Amino acid sequence: MLLASERTRRGADRPWRALIGGIRRRWAYYATNRDEAPANVAQSHFHITHPGMHRPTNQDQTTTRLLPGGQTLLLVADGVGGAGGGEVASAETLESIVAQLTLSPLADPADALRDAVRRANTVVRARATTDERLKTMATTLVAAIIDSGQAWLINVGDSRAYLYHAGDVTALTEDDSWVAEQVRSGALTEEEASRSPYQNVITRGVGVEDTINVETVTRQTLVSGDVLVLCSDGLYRCVSPEQIGETLAALPVEAAGRKLIDLANAAGGPDNISVALYRQS
Repeated sequence: MLLASERTRRGADRPWRALIGGIRRRWAYYATNRDEAPANVAQSHFHITHPGMHRPTNQDQTTTRLLPGGQTLLLVADGVGGAGGGEVASAETLESIVAQLTLSPLADPADALRDAVRRANTVVRARATTDERLKTMATTLVAAIIDSGQAWLINVGDSRAYLYHAGDVTALTEDDSWVAEQVRSGALTEEEASRSPYQNVITRGVGVEDTINVETVTRQTLVSGDVLVLCSDGLYRCVSPEQIGETLAALPVEAAGRKLIDLANAAGGPDNISVALYRQS
C-alpha cells in the first residue's frame, strides 16, 4: 500500500497560491492545537500536529489524554488514501480508540490496546464501504498507555515511538514498511533505504485488510526524566534522533513539542507532522 506523495500545485503565474497556502497552514496549526493548556501550566504530556510546508491538508491525528483509571494515553495516526480518505481514516481511528479506552478503567493495558486497534480497524473498513472515494483509505498508528512508570506500546505502519533516556534517543518500534523489511533482510542499507522511492510504502495499517494482527505490544519501563516520543514520519524524516534528544534535554514538553515542529518545517516540512510527548516525573 502506498503513502502517495501529494504535490502542491503552484503555477508560476499564480503567486497567490503560496499566500493562501500559508494562511491555511497557519489556521490548521491553531485549529488542531486549540485544546492545549496555557503556557504557564506545567504538563507531563503534550501533543501537537501541523500540516507542514507543502501539504494543503493535514491527514494526521494526535492526542494525549488521561484515561478513567488514571493512565495516560498517547496516540499518533497518519492517514493515507486519496480524496480525503486519509483524513477520514485517521480521524475514525482516533475517535474509535479513545471511545473504547474511556468506557471504563482498564484491567490490562496490553489487551485494551489490542482490542481498541481491532475495533478501529473494523470501523475504518466499514466506513470505507460507504463511499467509493474512501475504499483505499487506511492509516498508520502508534499508541501508548502509561501507568505507574510503565508504558505499553502498539504500532502499525511507519509512525514511530522513541525513548529519550539519559541523553540518548532510541527507537521502541519497528516500521511496517517495504524499505524497513528490505533493511532487516539485508537487501538494503539504511542509507539506501533513505533514498528509496519506495520509502512511503507501508505493509500494514489500520483499514488495510478486514483483520489486523496486533499481537505484539511492547512494554517499556520509564524512570524519572525519561520522555516517550510518538511521531509521524513527517517528523523523523526531517529531524534526527540527535536533534530530538537535544530538544528534549533543553525544554519542557510543550516547548519541546513546538520546537520539534519548527525543526521539521525548517528542514522543508514536506509532509504532515505530528508529535505526542510524555515526560516521566
